[in-house]
Amino acid sequence: MDLYLNSYGSFIHQKDGMFEIEVDGKKTMVAPAKVQSIIMSTSIRLTTDVIKLAVDNNIDVVLLDEFGDPYGRFWHSKFGSTAFIRRRQLEIFESDEGLSFAVEWIVNKITNHIEHLKELEYKRHAKAELIESEIAHIQKYIEKLASVSGTLDEKRNTIMAYEGNAAKHYYGILSHLIPDPFKFDGRSSQPAKDEFNCMLNYTFGVLYGKVEKAVVIAGLDPFVGILHTDNYNKKSFVFDFIENFRHHAVSCVFSLFSKKMVNKNYFDTIKNGLSLNKEGKKILLQHFSDKLNKTIHYDGRNIVLADTILHDAHKVANRLIDKKGE
Repeated sequence: MDLYLNSYGSFIHQKDGMFEIEVDGKKTMVAPAKVQSIIMSTSIRLTTDVIKLAVDNNIDVVLLDEFGDPYGRFWHSKFGSTAFIRRRQLEIFESDEGLSFAVEWIVNKITNHIEHLKELEYKRHAKAELIESEIAHIQKYIEKLASVSGTLDEKRNTIMAYEGNAAKHYYGILSHLIPDPFKFDGRSSQPAKDEFNCMLNYTFGVLYGKVEKAVVIAGLDPFVGILHTDNYNKKSFVFDFIENFRHHAVSCVFSLFSKKMVNKNYFDTIKNGLSLNKEGKKILLQHFSDKLNKTIHYDGRNIVLADTILHDAHKVANRLIDKKGE
């Protein structure tokens, strides 16, 4: 499981080879064998013994800011593999073949948009015609992507424009379908302008931490991207690869709103937007954790949903290795 700590002033330390967590005066012991990650919001206290225990048990400790974005982490210094995969990553991603990776991942993202809308269409017969119309619009961008050719430098902006236009249709229909008090006007980042984006941004932050971990474990370089250009201290590849999994976060957040499990008290007003408070984080993290820990049938076997991220990261690494000698 993932261990989430988001209550102000919570304290975690090591005791008798276990994690002891104190929240509001209540203490809980958790065995390292049961923990995959420790994810902490701001204002949490911990001892260095916790870091040592986590590292010894291959548990990464992720630090989130107030918007849910990871700003630091502790994990084993031996994660990853030899430099061979990273050299191949540089070699292939900077070649014309990088274009095929980029198109594939954006097509995956848009296809997941469509699948989500089809699920919603099945449950909302009164809105079926409207949803079907938006699906048709979104489908056109998959067709456009299929015809993209040339170099990555030439087509990078084109690919991202197709992705952005498809996303506008997708989020537009989601806004139309959620309860009236929470309708929103497109995507907004940090800070979010509305409740839906506030929850979604926080969930993306949690997901980002999991994708980064999978990328490093698979031996890939998180800084060598394809679509997202290289900038100082920017983990461009993580931003690329996460596109395959964003739909898990979106469907989770949309489900909370559609089931009327969200109220205005979960949000605090800040300068230029909203932030998610303790109560909001609690319900969101529980819901997202339940989703990620659900067992699904994937690639011919039953695995936990969260493990598909690492599974797919290894697929990318293996594809790069298989190009040796060509």
